Formats: sequence, structure tokens, C-alpha cells
Amino acid sequence: MTSIQALLVEIVITFILLFVVISVATDPRVDEGVAPIAVGFAVACAVFIGGPISGGAANPARALGPEIVSGSFTGAWIYIVGPLIGAVAAAFLYDGFIAQAGPPGDE
Repeated sequence: MTSIQALLVEIVITFILLFVVISVATDPRVDEGVAPIAVGFAVACAVFIGGPISGGAANPARALGPEIVSGSFTGAWIYIVGPLIGAVAAAFLYDGFIAQAGPPGDE
């Protein structure tokens, strides 16, 4: 596994996780009962997809904690840069497209 592949995986899983969180937990158009199930499913997907490849952190704090304890920071940049890029991309995509849309059936 190369560093670039691990970085790309961290970007994608963070993007998916944050996009789901923003979409279901903050949008008033979404039913309240949907958020826990959708976020839990997104976390599970992130772990199942990213776990074998990069460790599936999707969160710098989750990745840096074990690195601080072990004293090994060889891949720390992957777990900082990847989630930042994924999170910013998800926020911009949501704000630019989804937040501007009206409720279904409202044309």
C-alpha cells in the first residue's frame, strides 16, 4: 500500500462520512430517526472499506491517538491531510448543491 493510496482512501471515507452526517443530522428536511442509522451505516462502511487499506480512521484524532501512544508518526500526515480534504469537499458539495435544494415535490 502506497501513501498516496492510503491518502485517497482517507479522503473518500471522510467525504462519505461527513456528507452523510451533514445531510441527515443538520438538515431540517430529514426525519430525526434517520440520523443515527445513516451515520452508523456510514461509519461501518468507512471502517469496512478503509480498515484493510489505511486503517479506516476518517478522523485525525482517532488516528493520532495511537500514534502518540506508540511514538511513531510515520504516516501522520495521511491522517491529517486526507480527512481535511475529504471534509472540506463534503461541506462544499453539500452547501453548493444539497442545502440549496427545496423539499421533494417543491418545484
